[in-house]
Amino acid sequence: MKFLVSNDDGVHAPGLLALAQALSKVGEVMVVAPNNEQSGCGSALSISQPLYTHQLPSGFIAVNGSPADCVYLALHELYQDTHFDCVITGINSGANLGQDVLFSGTFGAALTAQLFGLPAIATSLVGARMKGDGQDQTSRYQMAADEIVKLLTETSIVQAFKSLPYHVLNVNIPDVNDADDIKGRKITCLGHSQIARPVHHMVDPRGRDAYWLSLRKQQYKSPSEIEDTQSSATNMTDDQAVAAGYISLSPVRLHHTPADTLNRLSALML
Repeated sequence: MKFLVSNDDGVHAPGLLALAQALSKVGEVMVVAPNNEQSGCGSALSISQPLYTHQLPSGFIAVNGSPADCVYLALHELYQDTHFDCVITGINSGANLGQDVLFSGTFGAALTAQLFGLPAIATSLVGARMKGDGQDQTSRYQMAADEIVKLLTETSIVQAFKSLPYHVLNVNIPDVNDADDIKGRKITCLGHSQIARPVHHMVDPRGRDAYWLSLRKQQYKSPSEIEDTQSSATNMTDDQAVAAGYISLSPVRLHHTPADTLNRLSALML
């Protein structure tokens, strides 16, 4: 298999390295990623300035643009003659759950690939920003990358998404230290959690008002609470699944106008 890999944490991010190394054991990997962190940029494209590339000793290609730029450039110029089986983005440092996918550069890069007809998977490691020292973080990213490879090799998920146009698979690995602590995989729907404090106001050293935007959610429920509330439910939400120790697999459909909405609004025009 041939994989195109990108991210929004930058070309030097440990999650990107772990993912590329793990995928290289089961296929050929090309990496095109931003030269610095681009978190929160969604699927933005740089159409008012040129893009420049730089190849690192690792073979990774760094781009002075967004994650979506990287995928767009890779598919239509850098690797235009390569047939990729799948585009995989991440491993994101921290969760991409619920409405966060609208802002995530990791998800935006995967969406860009899907718009051009390629199976696309966005991957994230819950809690990665908050826990452990350097060595511990490296081992957790390796664990997450191994789980992603297992998903690709133990299931026919890539083949399934080839027949699902405009769908992106959003994967979140739970906040655990060891693969043995993962309870399994759950197909989930996107949740919607209230943002604890959307804007942080501060005053900078020069006395100017400054504002820091935040997507941090309110505290998740405990695993026991999640199990209790899901006894009669059909599907967990993504945040419920990872809180209960499962890998969350959320199929997200884009480019879709519901037929019932079209009919409802058309009736207003009569």
